[in-house]
Amino acid sequence: MSVALDSRSPRRLELLLAYCAEAGRNGPRKPGSERLRDKIGAELARLLLFALAGNQRARRARRDP
Repeated sequence: MSVALDSRSPRRLELLLAYCAEAGRNGPRKPGSERLRDKIGAELARLLLFALAGNQRARRARRDP
């Protein structure tokens, strides 16, 4: 982030500030899982998130002695 705030590149700072201002206008964002569901549908989103997250129980079992 220090690069974005570098005084030698005022355009970067200008773009960052514009992005932050725009993001705040629309109120809080929906969680990513809800936005994904809206874009690709509930079933495909569920399958994708499950595949990306993997089996959390198996991971916990390997960590716990």
